[in-house]
Amino acid sequence: MAKTNKYQWLALISGAFYGGFYLYAVGDLNVIGPPVWDAYIAELSFERMFSSRSTLMFEAVAVIEAGYLIWLVSPLNLLIATLLSGLLAANIHGALYLRLQSQSCTTGRGGLFAGSLPALFAGGACCAPSLILLLGIPALGALSAFFGWLVPLSLVILGLNRIRQNQQGAPRTFHVFRVDRVAL
Repeated sequence: MAKTNKYQWLALISGAFYGGFYLYAVGDLNVIGPPVWDAYIAELSFERMFSSRSTLMFEAVAVIEAGYLIWLVSPLNLLIATLLSGLLAANIHGALYLRLQSQSCTTGRGGLFAGSLPALFAGGACCAPSLILLLGIPALGALSAFFGWLVPLSLVILGLNRIRQNQQGAPRTFHVFRVDRVAL
């Protein structure tokens, strides 16, 4: 049981890291300048909350400055980051759990984990536009029409992969702070 608890922590840490990286990639988290401690609310209204900067990137309603860290608080961007990072953590946990259960995989121990990699890489939807810049401007122009589909496609692929993992025998939820009771 100690190994599965270690993998649960690995999944949670990976999901939290990805959530923070997603918020950094969309511009809601930033590390900048001299340390300042401040917080203020820009405008609390539904119009402001639902106004979008880009496809599935929404305006901030508050700013929190904590030392070198600046967080533009956007509830909808936070919701998207939470969904993506939660699904990513659940997929990592399911993949590692099923990897330990060799009888659930007929293609060998590494086959099921390798099958979950496309869904894990699909979670990088926030970073794909900047990676396309490395391919050059023609590729950016040709693929820019698909950028709006990357986050919803990631949510669907990660969700479907998690459903598939549940069908293979992965637990529906994971409990990091669970204490197993031993009968005396």
